[in-house]
This record gives sequence, structure tokens and C-alpha cells, in this order.
Amino acid sequence: MALEKMVRIERGRQSPTVVEIAKRAGCSIATVSRVLNRPETVAIDLRERILRIVDELGYVPNGSARALRSSRSRLIGLIVPTLDAAIFTRMLEGLESRLAPAGASLVYSATGYDLDREIRVVRNLIEKGVDGIILVGSDHRKETLKLLREHKVRFAVTYALSEDISIPSMGFDNRSGGALAANYLADLGHRNLAVIAGVTRDNDRASGRLEGFLAMAERRGIDRSRIVVVESPYEFSRGRAAARLILNQNRNVTAIFCGSDVLAVGALRGCKDAGLSVPQDISMIGFDNLDIAEYLTPGLTTVDVPARLMGEEAANYFLADHNSLDIHSRVELETRLIVRESTAPARDRQ
Repeated sequence: MALEKMVRIERGRQSPTVVEIAKRAGCSIATVSRVLNRPETVAIDLRERILRIVDELGYVPNGSARALRSSRSRLIGLIVPTLDAAIFTRMLEGLESRLAPAGASLVYSATGYDLDREIRVVRNLIEKGVDGIILVGSDHRKETLKLLREHKVRFAVTYALSEDISIPSMGFDNRSGGALAANYLADLGHRNLAVIAGVTRDNDRASGRLEGFLAMAERRGIDRSRIVVVESPYEFSRGRAAARLILNQNRNVTAIFCGSDVLAVGALRGCKDAGLSVPQDISMIGFDNLDIAEYLTPGLTTVDVPARLMGEEAANYFLADHNSLDIHSRVELETRLIVRESTAPARDRQ
């Protein structure tokens, strides 16, 4: 029976919460959330038990239409560091796939990785009367958060998990993503490593990926001080220049981890400039799993980021009513390593 047909509301009774449903079902509130939003991801026996309880309690799982009807503008603001990166486009698509059917609109702006500019963008969006604002990353100026809280604008961060549990987050652990890359290269026998990281200043995603990589390499017995690190803006040409710089000064490097696929694409060209073949002479790992990664020659091994799903989860938070905010306010997604042809067992090269 369709879920919407199973829902009953008893006149005069206060609507139950997802916490009550989770207690009755003997499961976590996150599991209840998955049943209500992505039922196919939950085992059928547990799913049916939760749906029976939903029916018995008369819980209305989707408060989006009701919430939007009472809103001022049905407008959600998305602030991203750049509109050049395809990875943010995927998140935008995920957002719009949920917001548009509910009658909400999305307006977006870019800050150029400038957190001071972000303050001005947030102020401008508040003046436009947006109902909510989506930010990228957990590093923001105190004034930005103060503005949002003073004006009682619902907001959330993506692409990271805020250490402040009072700040809603729909993202992933960037340190874990970097650690995946280091662990895999260590498994392949690589000991002479290099990293082309994004610029880490005011960028918790870039710094998290770098720190996760270095920490895992150290756990695997690789001296952190010997790992060559270059920071670079997320541009193809900068990735190319960074790889050439690394290889001109450190010919013994056998693997490079890049903090984005954009940097990795440039680094592949930089390796070719240096007369090296990937992966025969040097291995390469990116981050993001952009569409281009699969179609490169060789195909790029990379850390997959669930960008579209992250957008969908962020939309769920902004569409949720107050009774279900608790299950949507912190969603941790997983990264995974996609192995392609750009990585191979290490070969000594002097």
C-alpha cells in the first residue's frame, strides 16, 4: 500500500514525532528517516514494521508542502566557493530535484573561496527574504553565523560535518577521504609520496583531505616529513605546474594524491611533460569522481563524493517540518575509492 494512503491523522491529537516511531520500532531515528525518504535502502521486514507504526500513530512524514505554504518566499539560497567546479553542479541538481516538486526555488552565488565575501552574500540573501541558506564547508566567519542566527534563517553546511553539533550538516568526513587514498597507495607499496592539495587557508575540505592523507600514511609507516606537499588553486593549469614542480625536484616520487580531480587532470599532463607514464612510472589519485575521471586515458582512480545525494539530503532538511528536523539535521555520507587505471604497484625509480 502506498505510504501516503497509510497515513492517518486523528482529529485533535498532537502529531507524533520520529523519536516516538524509532522507540516503538526499536531502531534509530536515522533508520526511520531512510524508510520515510528512501525506503528501498531498508530491509523489508524492518521497513514494514516501521510503516505499521507510522500508520498506527498517524504520523505525516512529509511536511514540506505545509512548511512551504507558510513560508515567505519559497526561496533557498546556495552559496558555493565556485561555479566552475562540476562537483557543485551535481549537488545543485540534487537540491533542485527535491525543491522544485515542492514549489521551492533555488538561488545560488559564488564567493571565490573568500569567507569575507561570503558574509556579504549571506547579508544580501537575507535581505532578499530567503527561507534558508546552504553553505559549503564548516569554516565560516563568526559574523556569518551571527547574521543567520539573529535573523532566524534556517541554514546548513554541506561537504563537511561541523564539529559544532548545533549546526546542521549534510556532508562527509574529508579526512576519511584522504585516508582512503593514502591507505590504497600504501597497499600498492608506494613509499615516496606527494600531495597536490587545494589551498588550505579558510578551506576545511582541502585541509581535511591533506591531513587525513598524511595521518594515514604515517600510520602505514611512511615518514610524514618525507611526503612532498604543494598547495594549489583548483585549476587544470595549476595542477600541471604543481606536478612539474614536484617531479623536477623529487624524481623518486612514485605516487601523487590530488585534492580534486581538476588538479589530478592537470597533474597527469605535468607527468607527461616530465617524460613519465601513468601508471607505469607514477600513480595518480584524484578526489571527487567527476564524470571526466572515467573517460581519461588512463582512467583516473579517485575518491567518490556523493554530491547529488548530499544535495537531496540538504533539501530534505529545508523541506522538513519542526517535528522531523531532528532526523534531517545531521546526515553523514560516505566516500569510497573508485579504482581505475591510473594506479599500479610501486616501482623503484631513481
